[in-house]
Amino acid sequence: MADVIEEFLSNYPDQIQEITEEVRRMARRAMPGAHEFLYYDAVNYSLSDSPLERIFYISPAQSQVTLGFLFGAFLDDKNDLLQGIGKRARHVKISTLGGARNPGLKELVKAAWTSGAASISSMKQQRKQHAVAHSPKKPRSRRKNTKKS
Repeated sequence: MADVIEEFLSNYPDQIQEITEEVRRMARRAMPGAHEFLYYDAVNYSLSDSPLERIFYISPAQSQVTLGFLFGAFLDDKNDLLQGIGKRARHVKISTLGGARNPGLKELVKAAWTSGAASISSMKQQRKQHAVAHSPKKPRSRRKNTKKS
């Protein structure tokens, strides 16, 4: 049976497939224990089988491959590779095999994996606090004094 991810990648030009495979190999070495799966047309890496615990993704396109760091805003990017201005996520665009072999990428992926569990835990805690703060409050029951004299 063919690998679902390899089958997905077969739809892209050879150069994009090579770049993606190079990054996949690097990601598997840098993130031991990560769960790799296809989700929203990207190869994702997560703490579990849940897409809610994703740390990193590889998104191929016709002329480049985008590496997404879901908590990239919190990473120490010594090589200034990360792009984006959102609250959490950052990305790197790669268009050559040489770019995929940049040692700075492996550093970012390792850092994302190392800090990923803490980032997800913090995010879950914030969601829980937000849900509690915004949940409708039950009205207090007004008990009438039913004492009979």
